[in-house]
Amino acid sequence: MLVSEQTQKQIESVLERFALAYGAGDVESIMAVIDPDYRGYGTGADEVCVGKEEYRRQVERDLAEASEIDISYSDLAISAEGTIAWVMAEMVVNAAVDGRQVRLSGRYTAVFRGTGHAWLLAQSHFSLPAAGQEAGRSFPEE
Repeated sequence: MLVSEQTQKQIESVLERFALAYGAGDVESIMAVIDPDYRGYGTGADEVCVGKEEYRRQVERDLAEASEIDISYSDLAISAEGTIAWVMAEMVVNAAVDGRQVRLSGRYTAVFRGTGHAWLLAQSHFSLPAAGQEAGRSFPEE
């Protein structure tokens, strides 16, 4: 679905605020854009969040583990219909963890719910491409 320029800019703004808040370690600003009924997956086996409070605990864990976090998006595609918008992007998370630099280059999908006053992140999934899976192959080699 084509998205209006206004919706495109609004969703981009939420993603930018989210990334900046993560970089600043600002839990409250992150949580301000999270839907109460949030659902999401991260890259870790235990990173499954159901509800805003579980997501808060994940954010707090992320920020406690990393002394720096920088999030950037590329190849951003936004579509919408009514009060629902969905996003697909390449996402890079650079973090300083235990004195070393960690770079996660992954894939990000998200669903936003419009409230009439703001767009809230209702669902997201950040994943890393399968290790050992060559281009042109559907399954990783063992």
